[in-house]
Amino acid sequence: MVDFINLSIDKKDIIYDGKVKMTYGGQGIIRFKDKMLGKRVYVIFPMYRKNTEDGVIIAVDEILNKGIHPENDHSCGIPLGRKYVGRKCITILQEG
Repeated sequence: MVDFINLSIDKKDIIYDGKVKMTYGGQGIIRFKDKMLGKRVYVIFPMYRKNTEDGVIIAVDEILNKGIHPENDHSCGIPLGRKYVGRKCITILQEG
């Protein structure tokens, strides 16, 4: 039997909760405001998810440690590969 990695994450620590968007070139991206530029984040792809009063409990499929890069004058983002487009993810800061 395989035990999965389970995480409990507080709602206040989640900076993005949704699907990976597609760029015009077909790659994956998560977009943020400028205030996040230069920070490092964990992008967590869950296999199972349960919402609780204070946050979310997830069984982890994959975790990526990524940096937030500039996009244009008023936004920044996390570039991801094509295989991540449309997948649901939760993003938290590496250091709070």
